[in-house]
Amino acid sequence: VMDTPLTLSHAVNMAGLIQATAHWLLTERPFKHQEKDYLLYKFNRFQACRYGLEGVITDPHTGDRRPLTEDTLRLLEKIAPSAHKIGASSAIEALHRQVVSGLNEAQLMRDFVADGGSLIGLVKKHCEIWAGD
Repeated sequence: VMDTPLTLSHAVNMAGLIQATAHWLLTERPFKHQEKDYLLYKFNRFQACRYGLEGVITDPHTGDRRPLTEDTLRLLEKIAPSAHKIGASSAIEALHRQVVSGLNEAQLMRDFVADGGSLIGLVKKHCEIWAGD
């Protein structure tokens, strides 16, 4: 689940992730879609939207539950060779560091509001970030 990146560098990294994932899917063909792939789609999407990387997703085939952080790191590892082939390694490495550190744009927004920030203040902060990038 993607939201509007707050910085140009994060947007570029996300573009690298999408390109590397597409390359990996097209060259490796790691799985064949099945109808049951969509059984838990809404639940997993809710987990990602509501909790971000702290969400817990469920594998529709095995029923195994795992943190989205773990699943994201696993994906980044799988697509690293594809990222290297298409020149997106730096994007994948930056996203890996961001996931490991737990510091991401969504968390920064949550922290701002939790510290008493208002919606108007949050929008102002976003405008300042966009103006500085």
